[in-house]
Amino acid sequence: MTRLILVRHGQTDWNNINRLQGKIDVPLNAKGLKQAQDMAAQLGGEKINAIFSSKLLRSFATAEKIAKPHKLKVKKVKELNELDQGLWQGLLLSDVKKRYKKQYNLWKSDPTLVQPPKGEDIKEVFGSVSNFMKKVIDKFTNKTVCIVSHEIITGLIKCYIKGLSPKDMWEHTLKLTSWEVIESGKR
Repeated sequence: MTRLILVRHGQTDWNNINRLQGKIDVPLNAKGLKQAQDMAAQLGGEKINAIFSSKLLRSFATAEKIAKPHKLKVKKVKELNELDQGLWQGLLLSDVKKRYKKQYNLWKSDPTLVQPPKGEDIKEVFGSVSNFMKKVIDKFTNKTVCIVSHEIITGLIKCYIKGLSPKDMWEHTLKLTSWEVIESGKR
């Protein structure tokens, strides 16, 4: 078994106003840095053997705070970057819901049937995330690994671990600045 600590990054100014970030590299705000420090304190007593992060600033800064008391170097991994949400990135969620109503509603009900315009396909991203997770689980058997990422990617990781379809992703995402422990055998 591999013990996984899944973490969703701290707050950014864009999270605060419901602006979609996707792969746009928005840093943590002051509150997000404090939240990351608080998560580091919460996870300080855990025995963490490795920590992986998205390459995006908001996740990497969160991961660095968590890694520091464990004296670990954060490994940046592109497979943990948030899904490219194409033309939706940079827009307020309320604007996306108005301008792309039908497409957005379908995206929220079954993201495998549609993708954000000019964005990534969820099934392809799920394949990349699954391949990365297989490697982590194989390499870190009987160890604890912390993975710091984003809403959609944490949902996809949980779907992979639970043997679910990526269409179930929305039911398994982590809330902003939260963490969860999941144990996984080889898949």
